Amino acid sequence: MKNILHVVASAAIVLLLMVSHASAAGFALPEQGAAAMGMGSAFVGQADDASAVWYNPAGITQLDGIRAMAGAVFIYPTFSHDNNDGTTDTASRNIHTPALFYATYKLNDWVAFGLGVNNPFGLATDWHLNSETAQVATLTQLISTEFNPNVAVKITDRLSLAAGPTYVYLAATLAHLQLLPSPPFPPNYLAYAQMSGSGNGVGGDFSALYKISDTVSTGISYRSRIKVEINGNAQVSSPLYSTYGNASTSITLPDMLTWGFSAKPTNKLTLNFDLGYTWWSTYNTLSVNSTNNPAFDNQYPKQWKDVMNVRIGGQYALTDNWKLRAGLQYDQNPVPDHYFETLVPDADRYGISVGTGYSIGNLTIDVAYLYLLFETRNVGDNTYYGNSVAGSYHTNAQCLGVSVAYKF
Repeated sequence: MKNILHVVASAAIVLLLMVSHASAAGFALPEQGAAAMGMGSAFVGQADDASAVWYNPAGITQLDGIRAMAGAVFIYPTFSHDNNDGTTDTASRNIHTPALFYATYKLNDWVAFGLGVNNPFGLATDWHLNSETAQVATLTQLISTEFNPNVAVKITDRLSLAAGPTYVYLAATLAHLQLLPSPPFPPNYLAYAQMSGSGNGVGGDFSALYKISDTVSTGISYRSRIKVEINGNAQVSSPLYSTYGNASTSITLPDMLTWGFSAKPTNKLTLNFDLGYTWWSTYNTLSVNSTNNPAFDNQYPKQWKDVMNVRIGGQYALTDNWKLRAGLQYDQNPVPDHYFETLVPDADRYGISVGTGYSIGNLTIDVAYLYLLFETRNVGDNTYYGNSVAGSYHTNAQCLGVSVAYKF
């Protein structure tokens, strides 16, 4: 049994280190389990499958034996920019696949252990080199992989608490077209500038689940901010000029606090409500230091703001084997108008999801579909990045989540 878990965990970790992502709610990815995703990711108060390791680790005291879950979310986003001159730029369309793996083990009636390996933050935008905003951003990628063990303790028959450390590995690539000075270069001469690097950081989480009654529960989950120091290289290249050197920066991933409520009006129906708060104000400046590339050696103000999100969902047990799910969600946009940029062309977003789950014996398969619609973002010509980012931005994303769980 241990060998099976080791093989599954190893395969999941390899997969997680290779994936890329699409931006959502800043660059957070709240869809971290197919069952929860089908309910609009409203799961903190319910937390009754292995994905509780992410949503509310205190919930793993509800899970007996050994549980394992692996899965992925396939995200297909579209980004377009209607320029003020009447032209339209469209970012390259790719499918992105953040993945997940969770395992839990109940030691006895009072203590349980959990492990999560997932991709809670990610970003990928790829604007063409001939787009109006190419001097702001072309290719942008941010890939995070989080390793999060937890210990959950049942304090009383109704109250469970959990805590654990979090280790994050992050890799990032930033690219844009750089206008070189004239002279010595010809007027309006552009070169391709790119910075790539990686780093890691450590944080932690705390959570609680309280059973108000046999049919009503509430929970809270807090994940700390994590500062990641990124080291790598930067290069500027063109037919007339090329340079290469070291580069470094840092990024602080935000604190996240979510309160959840879950109720079962009947034996078959479960209704959930989550309210979350994200401290995106941790992302106030991107400071890049480069030994010999002034194209990157700069301070890039971000000034993101703290935001809230709301998630509502439910599931209905159609039979002992089949469950049907649906959910709604709303996420505020953290990017101020003045500092809007095409690295993260974000806006307030709405989501509607449906899903189903099928269990046979110890095996459970969950599938969910989520459609995300972002409000049209109208940007004026008085932004930090100037007239090039002015215009209207349209974004939507289609997401398919799949997970397979097994109870040993």
